Amino acid sequence: MAPQSYMLIMRTGPNPGKAFELTRNEIYIGRDINNDIVINDSEISRKHARLIMQAGGFVLEDLGSTNGTFVNGQRLMGPHVLRAGEVVLFGENVSLAFEPGYDADATMVSSSMQAAPYSTAAAARPVVSSPMPQPVPSAQPVYSGQIPQGPAEPYYEPLEEPKQTNRTMLYAGIGCLVVVLCLTVVAVGFVFDYLNLYCTPPFDALFACG
Repeated sequence: MAPQSYMLIMRTGPNPGKAFELTRNEIYIGRDINNDIVINDSEISRKHARLIMQAGGFVLEDLGSTNGTFVNGQRLMGPHVLRAGEVVLFGENVSLAFEPGYDADATMVSSSMQAAPYSTAAAARPVVSSPMPQPVPSAQPVYSGQIPQGPAEPYYEPLEEPKQTNRTMLYAGIGCLVVVLCLTVVAVGFVFDYLNLYCTPPFDALFACG
């Protein structure tokens, strides 16, 4: 029975989905092209970390890198025995999953063949975002078909009939005037008679004074 094989599968970094099968007893990881696994990223040191095969598994060790090596979010302060399913993070940009098994498309890391360095063109390739969905136009209001109402008919207040009180006051005024005139005539006659003005000019021509 063949011993259990392991691989590192890149999740984030220059080539997501890239698989590296681990078949050597000692594997160096870094940015330098002389490493067994070359990762061309600014967060990766020239010699960043090392994998050592031990008891059918692998021990991961940081080699004093600038940005550190992390396993499941915890920074390594010494050698760490990797377990299947753990995620290894180099710096902030590159993460790889430690998985068992063999992938036919995996890059073999052995004494007879070293992994080729990553192309910087792949890392610089821009990510094309999908176009934003166009907003759906809002529904136009439906014409209800109502006929607009015509202008309201003008309102006229009914003419009020002359009040009877006005006519009564008119009659009363005329009556008062007649009374005043009568009193005036009586008063004038009384004065004429009292002063005997009938026989004084020019009234003596009007009245027969003997």
